[in-house]
Amino acid sequence: MTINVDPPAPRTAMRIPLFLAAGLLSIAALVGRAAAQDAERIKVVATVPTYAALARELGGSAVDVIVLTRPGQDLHGVAATPSVMARVRDAALVLHTGLDAENWLEPMLRGSGNGQLMGDPLRFIALSDGVPLKEVPSQVSRRFGDVHAFGNTHIWTDPFIVRGMAKRVRDALVAALPHQADAIDARYTALHDRLTHALVRWLTDYAELRGRKVVTYHQSWVYFLDRFGLERVGTIEPKPRVTPTASHLEQLMETMQTRGATVVLREPYQHPDATDFVSQRTGATVLELSTHPGFPEGNGVDGVVEHFEFNLAAIATALGLPVSTPPEDTAPESAAPGDGEPLRQAEGTGSR
Repeated sequence: MTINVDPPAPRTAMRIPLFLAAGLLSIAALVGRAAAQDAERIKVVATVPTYAALARELGGSAVDVIVLTRPGQDLHGVAATPSVMARVRDAALVLHTGLDAENWLEPMLRGSGNGQLMGDPLRFIALSDGVPLKEVPSQVSRRFGDVHAFGNTHIWTDPFIVRGMAKRVRDALVAALPHQADAIDARYTALHDRLTHALVRWLTDYAELRGRKVVTYHQSWVYFLDRFGLERVGTIEPKPRVTPTASHLEQLMETMQTRGATVVLREPYQHPDATDFVSQRTGATVLELSTHPGFPEGNGVDGVVEHFEFNLAAIATALGLPVSTPPEDTAPESAAPGDGEPLRQAEGTGSR
């Protein structure tokens, strides 16, 4: 039996229309460019939202910022869980306070396998370096509560100190991303100028804050209060991180009435019972504010300038004082950074 098989039809070359080929080349170029940009992006880990805000404002799209605490979270309550350690495993930079503020950080990095980073001061940046600390204890003992051995570590509450921190973050980012140096420098200059002009305006417009009496829950506002001349007459806690007793609150309320303190500052993670009790008995206004950007959530206070603007306005309002209105252009060309007697006075007493 003979089977006749027809010869296969000749193959014809597939022709790609010119416009389609050009489109494919464009897509390939975009993919390549995106891959190159991703290769230049670095992961920056920040222990608190203030440091994260600085990294975002200065690094722009070149950084992927991981913040280990929320604006309303207690910094001392961070746990080095496996999920958190996974987030810091490939960090290129870590921004932290240093001293004994984040005792959980070094075990976390070692557990993540990224412990070698801690030996490089250009990658493991302690933002307390060079900042004169307040409330340095003469001795450290549990009898005095949970005190910090080196002094009060809540340095991010002073915008003058934060301006100095921005330079440290700029230097670290430029070292890690040398090809992005010009863009990082431009963002740093813009932020430095915004903070400088805001400081001049705040110290002028909020001059009436000086001498006003307040109570804080914890000793976390000392740098902010000193910068703007507010006076703390007492704390809800009898000692750092010690639950208040009835006798302590009675004594505190007597002091408030004698000294004329009418505002109590409470952070979101602090229990409201004691502050509400004091408010009911004295008529004082309780302000729930965070010492970091991002609170209240969704209020446009994610940047450091906006954060201080919000807190100052809230405190002034609670004290019955006028609120400063930020100009549309916060860095006018007619005023060079450092102009103004208020800022010169601040530079004489500030940390940098």
